[in-house]
Amino acid sequence: MPKIKKKSAKPLMQPDEEIRSMARSVTDYYHAYQKQANVVLTLLAVALIAVMAITMVRSGNERKAGLLFAAAYDAYNPGGGGTPNYPLALQRFQDVTKQFGGTVNGAVAQYYLGNTLVQMNQYDAALKEYEAFTKKYAGETVLLGLVYQRMGYAYLALGRRDDALKAFGQAEAVAGTGAATLELARLYDRMGNSQEAQKKYKELSDKLPATTWALEARAKLPPPDLGQTPKSGAAPK
Repeated sequence: MPKIKKKSAKPLMQPDEEIRSMARSVTDYYHAYQKQANVVLTLLAVALIAVMAITMVRSGNERKAGLLFAAAYDAYNPGGGGTPNYPLALQRFQDVTKQFGGTVNGAVAQYYLGNTLVQMNQYDAALKEYEAFTKKYAGETVLLGLVYQRMGYAYLALGRRDDALKAFGQAEAVAGTGAATLELARLYDRMGNSQEAQKKYKELSDKLPATTWALEARAKLPPPDLGQTPKSGAAPK
C-alpha cells in the first residue's frame, strides 16, 4: 500500500510579525499610489478649508443681517409706545432681504415685508411678498406656517374667501392643529358650511383641550349627550 505523505503544517505567524507585515503592506501600497493619495489628501484639505470659510462668512453675514433687521423692526414696532414708521420699516426690511437673503434674518425680513404692507393696507403687494417667501424659504417650516396664515388674512381683507380657505389649510398642513384650524372653523361657519366647521371645532377641542382655541371651539360644539341609552334586553334601573 502506497504511503500517504503528510503535508508539513505551515507555522502560524506570531502577532508581532503579523502587525509588521500589515504595516509593510500599507507602506508599499502608499508608495505605489503616493501621487494619487497626495491628490486625495490635498482635495480633502481644500474642501475642509472651503467649508470652514463658508461657515465663517455665513456667521458674519448673519450678524450683519441681524443688525439691519433690528433697525428695521425698530421702525416697524418702536418701543416705548412710539409711532411705527412703516415706509421706513419697509425700506429697511427690503435692504435685509437684498443684502442677506440667504440668512435666517433674511427669511424673517421677507415675512415682515408682507406684514408691513398689510399694515399699509397694500394687500395685493403683501401677498406677492408672502408668495415670494413660500418659494424661497420653503424649508423654514415654522415661519412658513405663519406666512400661509397671514396670506389667509390678506385674502379675507380682499374678500377672497376661497383663497383664504386654501391658505389657512396650507398653514394647518405645515404647522398642525392650531390657530389656522380655528380660522378654518370660523370661515366655514361664515360660509354656512356647519359640517366642516364642526369638524374643525371638534379637532381643536380633542387635540388642544387646554388652549383658548379649544375654549372657543367647545362653545360652538353641541353639548355632550349625558344620557345613556340602555342596551337591548337590559332593564333600565
